[in-house]
Amino acid sequence: MKVKKINFNDIQSNVYIYENVVEQLFLIAMPEINWSLEVESTLNEDDMKEELVIHLFTLLDESTASHFADDIVKWILEN
Repeated sequence: MKVKKINFNDIQSNVYIYENVVEQLFLIAMPEINWSLEVESTLNEDDMKEELVIHLFTLLDESTASHFADDIVKWILEN
């Protein structure tokens, strides 16, 4: 599990990223904003970002959602 900190537009949160290899998905959670999501690990980078933005946009403005999605996907793809 990866644990990262994210800060943007006065929002600070821990980001928890768990990879379930068997079911081919990532579980991403940000408890400080009461948000979590399962994303298929088979998605390409752009589709993963789009999926994250769609779900983050329910809680955040579009700019913040996009920024968070970019950072989260970057962390998912790093070794």
